[in-house]
Amino acid sequence: MLSDEKLTKELDTISLTKSQSIVLDLMRTKGKKGVTPKQLLQEVPFAARTVRYALRKLLRKKLIKRIPCLQDMRQWIYLPV
Repeated sequence: MLSDEKLTKELDTISLTKSQSIVLDLMRTKGKKGVTPKQLLQEVPFAARTVRYALRKLLRKKLIKRIPCLQDMRQWIYLPV
């Protein structure tokens, strides 16, 4: 996981929407072992579509990564980088 100092420098060059920054911040504080989109939806006041969009954009910016959930192969687990 990136240190707070490195993350701050990287985020200065990348523009994030409000939903993306909230999802990323939540993942860095509560999701160090990984979170599923369903777990994120319980924590944020956004629609499911907004959370999926934020996760997709954060993946493209390489701020998070995803791995398959071994208990339920239909889901992904998202981890902060």
